[in-house]
Amino acid sequence: MPVISTSTNVFASGIIYRKAYPRQILKIHCVFYNIDIPLFYSYSFQKRDIVFQMIDKRKLKTTHFPWPIDLSWFLLQRKILGRELPLLASFKVTYHCNLTCRACPFHLRSDDENAQMSWNTAIGALESLYRFGARMVVFEGGEPLLWHDGSYRLHDLVLYARKNFLRVAVTTNGTLPLDVPCHTLWVSLDGLKETQDSLRSNSFDLICSNIKKTRHPRVFIHCTLNRHNWRDVESLAKWVQKMPTLKGMTVQFFYPYNQGEDDLSLLPEERRAAIEKLLELKKSGLPILNSAGRLKAMVENRWSCHDDILINVDPDGTITKGCYVKSRGEINCDDCGFTPVAEASGALDLIPGSLYAGWQLFLKT
Repeated sequence: MPVISTSTNVFASGIIYRKAYPRQILKIHCVFYNIDIPLFYSYSFQKRDIVFQMIDKRKLKTTHFPWPIDLSWFLLQRKILGRELPLLASFKVTYHCNLTCRACPFHLRSDDENAQMSWNTAIGALESLYRFGARMVVFEGGEPLLWHDGSYRLHDLVLYARKNFLRVAVTTNGTLPLDVPCHTLWVSLDGLKETQDSLRSNSFDLICSNIKKTRHPRVFIHCTLNRHNWRDVESLAKWVQKMPTLKGMTVQFFYPYNQGEDDLSLLPEERRAAIEKLLELKKSGLPILNSAGRLKAMVENRWSCHDDILINVDPDGTITKGCYVKSRGEINCDDCGFTPVAEASGALDLIPGSLYAGWQLFLKT
């Protein structure tokens, strides 16, 4: 039986094992929140029980609370205490990539002096994000699974981040094995074979093979719609629905960084038609996980953007608060296609559809 301490310096000690105590609920007094917490919490990943263990208050940065408590505290600080805490961190570990996708400006920076960060820089950035109050981290690139520093790989960074952050995700091009131990794994796929191969360096067959072989429990497709592929979204959604290893798909719209990538911007009438098609497909039951309300709001981009919930890390270690495009391109809000920002802003405004989308993508087990 776990030993529960109620001293002022120690929240709790001991470990709860799901198999040993399947129905056991323990209550502890949490000094930090000054509330009683029912403690019944565990993870299961790759047949290992990962336990929740509360430790010395002076080392609180090495753990987190169950998500209902964690996010409630986050909202309390934002809404009541007026603290401008970031929720979501975009963490680019490298600009190096094994593809040359037409819509992406970042692989064009692979020859930059600081195109890939060191382990120490990455750990320092994660510690800074924690101090700023970020709750979720998404590792990106370039291709993040190419990142390494000596014997360290992205897998090590993910495991380190899981100690401090409520959720850790990775966005990959899918050409490498999908075995990274993150909570959520997005694979960028912009269509079926002909379309994907045209836009993303003849990569469809390899990606499809890796998707079929993965044992990761939460893999999603992320599709960037542009003038060449928006008419193919129905066929892609039906393919996703039939793939047993996939949990669904999200979409965003091409954004012109004007940093050397191809100009693939949708015309206003194409954007409207694409969104109408997405809403139709979502209503029919296809696994499009963007909320209907935020998709509608993206037609003319007349939605409340809380860009202060974002914080961005670039491979040189630079940390920028605010819009995803800051330090990465030219900002033009009228051209925004970043549906994740729209959903996160909607969740902060307690819009039910955005809250549900966030739960499906990050919190559902």
